[in-house]
Amino acid sequence: MMNLKKLHNNWRKGILLSACFVLTLSVLPGCKKTSSPFGSEALSVEDLLAAGGKDTFQLNTYSVPFDTLATDNQNFGTLGAYHDPKFGIVNASIYTQLTVSGAVTVGTNPIIDSIVLSLNYGGYYGTLDPQTFEVYQLADELDVDSVYKRSTVKSTMGSNLVDPSSATQTPNTSAKVILTGDTTQLNPQLRLRLNNAFGQQFLDDMAAGNSAFTSSSNFLSSNYLKGLKISVSNTNPAKGKGAVLYFKLDNSQTKMTIYYKLGSESVQKQVALVITGACADFNHVDIDNSGYHIADVLANPINGKTQFYSQSFNVIPKIEMPTISKLSNKTLLNNALLSLPIAYHSGDVYYPTQTFGLAYSEDGGKTYNVIATANYDNNQKGFLFDIRHYVQEVISGKKQNSGLYVIPAQNYFRCTADRVVFNGSASPYKTKPKLVLKYTEFK
Repeated sequence: MMNLKKLHNNWRKGILLSACFVLTLSVLPGCKKTSSPFGSEALSVEDLLAAGGKDTFQLNTYSVPFDTLATDNQNFGTLGAYHDPKFGIVNASIYTQLTVSGAVTVGTNPIIDSIVLSLNYGGYYGTLDPQTFEVYQLADELDVDSVYKRSTVKSTMGSNLVDPSSATQTPNTSAKVILTGDTTQLNPQLRLRLNNAFGQQFLDDMAAGNSAFTSSSNFLSSNYLKGLKISVSNTNPAKGKGAVLYFKLDNSQTKMTIYYKLGSESVQKQVALVITGACADFNHVDIDNSGYHIADVLANPINGKTQFYSQSFNVIPKIEMPTISKLSNKTLLNNALLSLPIAYHSGDVYYPTQTFGLAYSEDGGKTYNVIATANYDNNQKGFLFDIRHYVQEVISGKKQNSGLYVIPAQNYFRCTADRVVFNGSASPYKTKPKLVLKYTEFK
């Protein structure tokens, strides 16, 4: 089995070096850096009441829905189902257009050998158990300029295109692929053989000179093929079984390839439809948390005292710090550290999100302004945020004490299946969330 943690971290390297952890439900704001209040007022030593004060402050912890973000044109297409022992069932599908890469010619009397949809792996979450894959033609059009969300559904037509001999597979995300009669090693990929009649129709129309095949733009505008829905039929796995698979849709080896011969010739030829930046694609994800504690937390925040949660496509944690408002506005912070421990055992296949941003919102959760980021510390089994500047501005009255949101990188929140179980203030575990302030108080 592949090293999940190593793969998980590798995905994130590029985006975490450059991306701001700023999310929005409507308009994406710019990153805002909170200003430091230090040195903003002249303070007298005679006004000092207490130096070196240290307190641990009360925290309220729970989770809030965060499930209306756009899921189109993400880093990965998500496909598959798994039953999380702590979160319930996640079932992901891909909707995508395909196009030709240029003018297509196939010659006279092309006869199909096979047609294969290949999807280049980018990782997975869960366990690599057998899954049964399905592919359907879309009856509804897709538009690259439209916004699609995880709840978006497009109608399909016809029957399942996957050949029964190819439908049920155990995904192998690490093995290179070598095709019969070829020595070239292809990237690890899911290969689904489709119905030959579907492929022959393409060949017949190509040979007849259908104008859709003269260019990529003509193919997409003609709606000759509106797109495909790629899904699984194993939508209710046993607890602890299954996985959500990640695919690089923009990879050159992700494509639909038609293998054929001309008349009685023995030489095999091929023509492919690909996914490019001109194609629309999105992730559709169904999540069923019913019967699990996360559903209780969403129903009533008070249930977040024992555990609270982050789950991709679905929910994020919220932290409230009501008692810091009791500090005098003449309090000067030396530091403010927020510690958020998690329930995770090293080696568990349900590994945690590796990096979070901590953000506040001034408009009721429409836009988020990041104040700190933290990487997962496996030794401490948690995340540690430095929020001194933010808390200082709350104490001084420059910001409202309306709580903080714990937000994963948006580019992966919408195309992976990561989740985290955070310990609450009433957790049965030894480590609990805490906010520790060191400060100097003045008259």
